[in-house]
Amino acid sequence: MKTVIILILLAMLLYACTGSTHLKLNRSATQYFDNLANTPTTAEHEVKDTFGMIFTDFKAGATAANIRKVYAEELYFNDTFKIINDIDELVDYLSHSASQVESTEVQVLDVIRSEHDYFIRWSMHMKLNIKGKSIDSHSIGMTQLRFNQAGKVVFHQDFWDSSEAFFEHLPMMGGMVKKIKSML
Repeated sequence: MKTVIILILLAMLLYACTGSTHLKLNRSATQYFDNLANTPTTAEHEVKDTFGMIFTDFKAGATAANIRKVYAEELYFNDTFKIINDIDELVDYLSHSASQVESTEVQVLDVIRSEHDYFIRWSMHMKLNIKGKSIDSHSIGMTQLRFNQAGKVVFHQDFWDSSEAFFEHLPMMGGMVKKIKSML
């Protein structure tokens, strides 16, 4: 049995190392810059209240009504887990994510306005259970937002270490993530 597992891991490693360079493009960065270039400059907006409507208490705030009130029909949303361009998909994703956690609370630490965008520096405390393991994670991050003239978010890009805040806590996978990070 050990031999089979070793052969499978070796095959996966060889496949990963010999794959086409097209598979190694950073799709996230490409989509980020393409969408940023094609999204009009943000309108003046009360960012903290809008962002807080959903994320201050994510479990309670990520309702379909709130998400549709905050986000435009067509948008760019990247939380480092998933890239979404459609409000219906975003409603499903955020509502489902909120239903999977015991609690997720985001505290806005600072709001910064640039020439084109808003940047929200935040602290997130998340509690959830995965396969019987209780996870209590605290992380920091930043979100870049751009609003349309109607005051709805058309561009949402999160910047945070999801490996430390989430993946390191997962059963089996967490140990691998920590080991890889320690080797860097």
